This record gives sequence, structure tokens and C-alpha cells, in this order.
Amino acid sequence: MRQWAGHIGLFGRLLALLVLVMMVDFTANALIFEKASDFALHQEDAARLAERLVVADQVLETEPLISRPRVAGELSTETLKISWSPARERPLAALTLAALQGQILSAQPSLAHRNLQLHLSTFSEDIGGSLTLSDGSLVSFHNHSRRAWPLKAGRLISLVLPSLVLVGLALVMMQAILHPLRRLVLATRRVGTSQSSALEPAGPAEVRNLIHAFNAMQSRIDSLLATGTQTMLAIGHDLRTPLARLHLRLDEAPLDPAAREAMQGDIGEMRDLLSSLQTFVEPRSAEPPRRIDIAAMVQTLVDNAQDQGSDASYSGPDTMVVMGRAVPLRRALSNLVSNALHYGGNAEVSLSVVNNRVTVVIADRGPGIPEEELAHVIQPFVRLDHARSRDTPGMGLGLAIVEKSLNGEGASVALANREGGGLVATVTLAGGAC
Repeated sequence: MRQWAGHIGLFGRLLALLVLVMMVDFTANALIFEKASDFALHQEDAARLAERLVVADQVLETEPLISRPRVAGELSTETLKISWSPARERPLAALTLAALQGQILSAQPSLAHRNLQLHLSTFSEDIGGSLTLSDGSLVSFHNHSRRAWPLKAGRLISLVLPSLVLVGLALVMMQAILHPLRRLVLATRRVGTSQSSALEPAGPAEVRNLIHAFNAMQSRIDSLLATGTQTMLAIGHDLRTPLARLHLRLDEAPLDPAAREAMQGDIGEMRDLLSSLQTFVEPRSAEPPRRIDIAAMVQTLVDNAQDQGSDASYSGPDTMVVMGRAVPLRRALSNLVSNALHYGGNAEVSLSVVNNRVTVVIADRGPGIPEEELAHVIQPFVRLDHARSRDTPGMGLGLAIVEKSLNGEGASVALANREGGGLVATVTLAGGAC
């Protein structure tokens, strides 16, 4: 059954839903009409109603037209309301009470020539009806009967039931349609990551076709990313060998010391460029997170900078354990500290817990970054010439590597200019301290 339903498109399901609701409505109304046709009162109640109708007919028939409305009101009781009108056309009745009409005519055959009609009132438990006088004027009446409430309840159910069925089935169908669409939305967020995977087609034919198209698109994207990554890694790996040969030949070449030093610097810069490029494109590590001391890691980076004569300082606890992968975290924090030292001249590193999240702040007193460039500086291969001199090494991948490394850990980095000059990089880890 499920396989058969899977081949029905969205239009077919909507059409089937409407047909089913129409069938429910038809069945409910058929049952109500059948019950209405069989509805009857107790014999004494039917006889009493017939007697009162005969009295009303005889009295109003002999009254002048001008006094008939008043007399009809005087003939009314608490349970039977009678009114007269000169109208010659009757309103159409939704439900006719054939069995009850037979009871009344059997009790008072004289009413047969008065064209008696009975029906169930729409918004009450009253039994309504009318009869015509000899001049064609109309006598209407409403008789209150508690026995009519099951029929009235059934009438209301017949009106509400199709709507309830329509709403219920619509909710079920929408849920069946939205469930695979929600899976598709979640899958789009994983496109291009190590968590991407093909979706199992489900839902109406249109949704399954969309999932098939998405799987094909995702396969092409994964193939392009894998090819590009392998190409860049292969280029970086293969270029290291000729660079090493150039370095060896340079050592043996009879060159001026100044020229030799400049060429060795260029070779070293090329080696660093290739290293950063490989770091940027290499796949994320599949190593599971483990407990690491983030405070010890940050202090080690600061101590190494101080050992090299750089202006670096640390403020924060001596130890703080978090869950994560040490290599990408160390790479990201090391790049941020190096950037602060290189472009700002100093690095002020602090570690704290803010709103139950571990936060590392790296600040400097350099020139900062123009506000309009803050949103773009993290993008790959972006270099700010006003912040870097033309002979500054690098490809503009430092902050891009930081963001990629932190995203793989569920962390984030935010850049902001510092009051009084400088830049502040705020790293927020995924969770709090263990």
C-alpha cells in the first residue's frame, strides 16, 4: 500500500483527499436524512400536537385577516409557538420529518387538505412546520421537543464531520510532505562537509524527484570538492621537491651572500605559502574530541612568543579543561597570536567563561582593520594592503584557516576594532569547561 501511494503525485493525493471528504459528507447526510425520515414522537405527544394544530387552523380560518396575527399569538403556549403571515411561499426545509407527519395526519385527518409540512429547525431543538389556510395564507409553528436533540446533534455532526475529516487528513498529508522536505533542508546544511550523505527518496512523486535531483547535485559537489582538494594537495606536495633541490643548489652556487640570502628567503616564503595552502584545503580530522587543557595550550603559545622576544601576555586561570581536538584549536589560536604580534606588535591573551561558554580573547594595539573590511577579511585570499606592506609574506589564508579550524570544532571567531586602536579577536568554544 505504501509503495502504491508513493507513486501518487501531490495533485493525485489532493484529489483523493477531496473525493474522500465528499464521500464522508454524502454518507453523513444520507444517514441524517434517513433518521429524519424515521423520526417520530410518542403517540400522546403527536396526538396533542395534532389537536392544537386543528384548533389553530379552525380559529384562524374564521378570523378576519387583520386580527389573525394577534390571535395566533394568543393560541401559542410555552411549547408551541404559532404565527400567521399572508405569505404564499414556504421556505425550503433542510430535513423533512415524514414519519412524524404521518403520525399527525393519522391523529387528525382533517389536516390533510392543509398541505401540512414538518421540518427540524436549524439552530434549536424545535420541530418546525407550516400549513396553509383556504385563502392561501400561511400558519407557521414551532414545537419544542427534547426528543429531537439526538437528530439535531446528528445534523450538527454531519455539518462538522467533513470539515474535521478534511483538516485531519490535510494535517496528515502535510506532515507526510513536510517530513522529507525537513530532511532535505537539514541535508542542504551538510553539503560540502564530511557529514554529507545521500537521502532516501520519500514522499510524493514531486518530492522524491526533488530528492533525486538533490542527491545528484550533492554527488557532483562532493566530486568537485574532492577533486579540487586532491589537486591542491598534490600540487603542494610535488612542489616541495623542486624547492628542496633549488635550496641545495643554491647552497653550492657561487653567489653574493646578499643575493643568496634573498633567494633563500624567497624559497622559504614559497615553502610557507604551500604549507598554508595545504593546511587550508586538507580535509578535517576524523579524530574524536577529547579532554584538553585549553589554559595550558594558550599559556604555551604565549610562553613561546615571549621566548622569541615578542611582547605577549596572558591573563586567566592556570588550568581549564574542555572537550575538543587539540590540533585544529592550537592551529587557530597560534594563527591569531601570530597575527596580533605581526600586525599589532603585541598580543594580550585572556581566557574566561562567558555565559557558560569558554572564550579566548586575543587583542593587540596595532592599526586595526577598517570597519567595512571586517566582514571580508576572514574570506580566503583576502589581503589588506593598507594593513600589510607589499613585501609581507602570505596568501591571505591565515584567518580563513582560523575560521575553518574553529568551525570544525563547533566554535566561532569574531573580529572587532579595539577602543583606542588595535584589533580584538574573540574565540568562543562550543561548550563550557568540563
